[in-house]
Amino acid sequence: MAGELEGRVSIVTGGGSGMGRATSLLLAREGAAVAIADVNNEGGEQTAAQIEDLGGESLFVHTDVSSEQDVANAVAEAAGRFGKLDSIVTAAGISYANYLEGDDDTDPFLHPTEAGSSLNRPTEFWQKVIDVNLTGVMLCAREAARQMVKEGHGGTIVNFASTAAYNPSPNMTDYCVSKTGVVMLTRCFAEEFGPHGIRVNAVAPGPIETPMLARVHRARGDAGSFDSLPLGRTAQPEEVAELVLFFTSERSSYVTGKTLGVDGGTSTL
Repeated sequence: MAGELEGRVSIVTGGGSGMGRATSLLLAREGAAVAIADVNNEGGEQTAAQIEDLGGESLFVHTDVSSEQDVANAVAEAAGRFGKLDSIVTAAGISYANYLEGDDDTDPFLHPTEAGSSLNRPTEFWQKVIDVNLTGVMLCAREAARQMVKEGHGGTIVNFASTAAYNPSPNMTDYCVSKTGVVMLTRCFAEEFGPHGIRVNAVAPGPIETPMLARVHRARGDAGSFDSLPLGRTAQPEEVAELVLFFTSERSSYVTGKTLGVDGGTSTL
């Protein structure tokens, strides 16, 4: 599998579905060996199998990104299996604390008053979202950077923020705050890790056709029209993956500390 990432090794958290899976497959097509780190065993193993079917190298490691030990183990396993670590993509995240795919009873999109309001949300729900979406990104980026510094060759870190970092949603306060934190974390780590040759950037997806957005469509009772956006449509996960590839490759060799939107013009509204 020849490509611009030939011989590189990457970890993708949240690689078991959605944008994480699309990113994992694209990096593999470009020649990278990809370790899938996900709490979803079935999805993670499926992505790893898809990469191997393409002729690539892959590894699945069960990983709860909010667990420091899990994150350290994922980095160690990836570096141990493939001999080094060149990049990490922190795509793992949750939209709300007790998210389970297909569980309508706890979905704040379907029940904005009961489940979504900060007035009714238990503190531990807030903490869970912060633990996964912000602390989890910090743990993954930090542990990967430690490995890269030890190896002495630099590397790249690509975090997943969101347009929610800039657009407040009253029923998803914890999510919005966590993603705003990722934007600043990216800038801080870019400053701190730059002297080691490590670039740190982030993508900020807008309306992307993932299982989470499908639930928004259901809650709104529509077909998912986004005609008000400048580009007039939602995006596919693969379109986000293309920007991740840019940040991971040498195409962005002099770019660090940036968060770029993949949002169809959401940020212009």
